[in-house]
Amino acid sequence: MIHQYSFDGDEIDSIVVTVSKAVSDVTGTPMDEMPPLQETLDCDSLESLFSSFNIEEMSGIGQVGFTFHGCTVRIDTTGTVQVYEENRGFAVDSSRC
Repeated sequence: MIHQYSFDGDEIDSIVVTVSKAVSDVTGTPMDEMPPLQETLDCDSLESLFSSFNIEEMSGIGQVGFTFHGCTVRIDTTGTVQVYEENRGFAVDSSRC
């Protein structure tokens, strides 16, 4: 099952917070009981990557995927965060598992 969330690129740490809340919601694990996202990836780099995109000037969509707390997470430059339960894969060019 795919769970979809959105982040606001204008808010500080919005991607990191959105991913943590989304995975918490999908797994039913309180955020304070999950490992910090920083242990999985460089959160500052993730924030920098997505803050550097200007969706109005792009001809395509940038995206990144990784696993976190038993889920596969996909984030794209449209502000969409998708969480796939139990490390299910995702297709890079679509939103299907």
